[in-house]
Amino acid sequence: MYRRRKNTMKKIFMLAFCLTALNACKKEDISIQKNDSTTWEIDKKIEDNDIRTQLGYDPRLNYIYLRPTVADLPMLSFGNVTINRNYTKEVEVRLLDKPYDKDIQVSFVYDASAYDKVKADYSGFELGDANLVQLSEATKTLSKGETSVTFTLTISNNSNFNKKVILPYALKVTDSGLTLPKGKDVFVLKVFPEEIKITAESKVVSKLLGYYNGSVYIGNSDKEVAFTIKSSYELPAGLKVALVRDDSAVLSGRTLAPAGVEGTLPEDDFDALSKKLTFNLNEDSFTNKGEYALPLKYVVKDASGNEQELTNNKLFVNFDIKELVSSNDNVEVGTQPSGKIIDRKGIIASYYGDIYYSPRFLLDGDENTYSYVRDGAYYYFTFPKVRLIKSVVLKPISGNQVKNISAYAGMTQGSEQYQGTITYNGSGEIVITFKKAIPLIRLSVGNFVNDENASSYWMGFSEINFYEE
Repeated sequence: MYRRRKNTMKKIFMLAFCLTALNACKKEDISIQKNDSTTWEIDKKIEDNDIRTQLGYDPRLNYIYLRPTVADLPMLSFGNVTINRNYTKEVEVRLLDKPYDKDIQVSFVYDASAYDKVKADYSGFELGDANLVQLSEATKTLSKGETSVTFTLTISNNSNFNKKVILPYALKVTDSGLTLPKGKDVFVLKVFPEEIKITAESKVVSKLLGYYNGSVYIGNSDKEVAFTIKSSYELPAGLKVALVRDDSAVLSGRTLAPAGVEGTLPEDDFDALSKKLTFNLNEDSFTNKGEYALPLKYVVKDASGNEQELTNNKLFVNFDIKELVSSNDNVEVGTQPSGKIIDRKGIIASYYGDIYYSPRFLLDGDENTYSYVRDGAYYYFTFPKVRLIKSVVLKPISGNQVKNISAYAGMTQGSEQYQGTITYNGSGEIVITFKKAIPLIRLSVGNFVNDENASSYWMGFSEINFYEE
């Protein structure tokens, strides 16, 4: 306590001494000296905290600028097709954040002198001729109370254009009350030759088919094949895009799909940037299991039917045709399902035997809805397309325990083939796993036996899920 009081008294004494010395100083003793140093700078912390630094501009000034400051304008070509088209670009002159208090005359003009300022940013581009582009108006009025005005540039496509050029345009204003921020007062139009590219969104479509008893099967919803063909730019009117079979293509180890499997291939007007081409498969053209490929290519035709030369335009539909066979020992009880869970949308549920509450409740995603079966009943699930099923998971209701479940697989109603029977130990979900994944359209689980061997006992389930290899 004594030491703290001593320090305080010391500070008071020093303050009194300074005040006394200041009062004793006469004005004739004070001199002002010029500082000729050029090294003085504002503290960096002060600059960083300045509102003008934080905003990127001085809020006391009225800024006027161009938006955008650069734009691309390609001269398009596509084979021997003539592309007669005018393209436009709009450039906006804007006030930063508030209208001006009077009308303003603003000019937007080709300025060759600006080329030297910007050319370093555009390697490979030379200065373009002003006559390449038409400017609607060089000078416009930005009216009092408005914050922007637009200039329009127009250029006619020239498919033979073979240079890369830039055309610089400068923003000019005569009102001294307006400030043009650096880098926002010059607009650069890039003009260059560009070939229209035609591409496919995806080059390969894969289809799983089933083979049983001498016939090939594909689900009703899986017969359609779709390829989306895209253009990098809008095409002129009169062009068509089509799919054609290309038996000269390399198949990478697959067997050439038999003739006719493609049905009728599509041809349509190429009147949009993206065109979806679809056709339906004819599975009757296949006669055996195996791995096949249907080679295609997409072509573009003009009004006379002449095809335009395209590169990298090959497409493939790959078919894996897997055989369904019966087995007495192709199922086992698992602890976890194998494979990838299947979206149950489109699966149709049906049944045979004593059922209480429809099996569709097993597919609704609600574990509070149920379906009950008794000994000898069957659930049937028909898929919209062939699936290579690896696991089936049933969620039983507590207190309604199951002992045995048999599994069957088929391509059509009535052709289901036995795959084996599992014994359930009464703990958790029932995971039925096929030792060898089985191709099917129609799956059946049934011939249920309860753990009391009593035919009058109901066995309940809340959900069923399917997993494919």
